Amino acid sequence: KQWYQRRVAITAGDENAVQTASDILCRGGVVALPTDTIYGFCCAVNNTKAINKIYQIKGRSFSKPLAICVSCVQEIPKCVDIGGSETILSKLLPGGVTIVLPRTSSLNPALNPGFQTVGVRVPDYHFVLDLCTAVRGPIALTSANISNGPNSTCIEEFKEIWDDLDLIVDGGQLPLSVGSTVVEISDHSFSVIRPGRDYEKTLKVLSEEHHLENRSSRVS
Repeated sequence: KQWYQRRVAITAGDENAVQTASDILCRGGVVALPTDTIYGFCCAVNNTKAINKIYQIKGRSFSKPLAICVSCVQEIPKCVDIGGSETILSKLLPGGVTIVLPRTSSLNPALNPGFQTVGVRVPDYHFVLDLCTAVRGPIALTSANISNGPNSTCIEEFKEIWDDLDLIVDGGQLPLSVGSTVVEISDHSFSVIRPGRDYEKTLKVLSEEHHLENRSSRVS
């Protein structure tokens, strides 16, 4: 109760939740929020100070890139070069898949410096999509935990870092404790970097429906 008196918190269903979170992101804040997989920490992609703050909060190495979220599949080409993967994207997203593609020059160069690609998500979760729309741009997203710690399915599981956050959006207990499947796609092949939610669906779409070669170290 003391924390709720001194920190900003709001439930995902609150009618002001999206606007409150958007205002904080646009001011350079870091927000914890529920997604279609696990809880995450997010910030505005165009705010370098906020990006650095996420790494500081998590104790995360800058050698580990952040993914980004956009409001819909149609927004993805603004951030990455989709090549001929438009149909694939529409089949896998929205959903629990992070698709790694070559980044465009429009992204903040302070986001994942040294990386020519970036993982992009369109979560199957209205709050996150509405937030991206309100911010009018992509948000950077990573798991809500200390780096290499367990995934969080409720806000109490990252209680030790509440005070470092500018807002916590409480979506209650989430049903899963697994993150998104992370997959890198090229014109003729794909590589699964991390199996997660929608893993079997990802393999089906890429291997069976589009006949891309599976170059994953863990071939299934």
